[in-house]
Amino acid sequence: MRANGMTVPDLQGPDKSGHFSEMLSSTMEKVNNDQVQADRSIKELVAGRSKNIHETMLTIERADASLKLMMQVRNKVLDAYKEIMRMQV
Repeated sequence: MRANGMTVPDLQGPDKSGHFSEMLSSTMEKVNNDQVQADRSIKELVAGRSKNIHETMLTIERADASLKLMMQVRNKVLDAYKEIMRMQV
């Protein structure tokens, strides 16, 4: 696209990764699955069906890290939304 002799980049471009909402939804689903897996690992350890505390701790830490990352993404999205709402039109 050209405007006043300048080339303007095509902001739409080819959509290779899907929409942001789809990516966010799938990421939230993965975080939820990590949480469910951590809960399952804890229950199996407590019930005595699993003797591998190391693997249980890794599962718990993975779930914790993914949840913390998701919360940071949420905070950044909310900050961006608040900034947009403060803009003068």
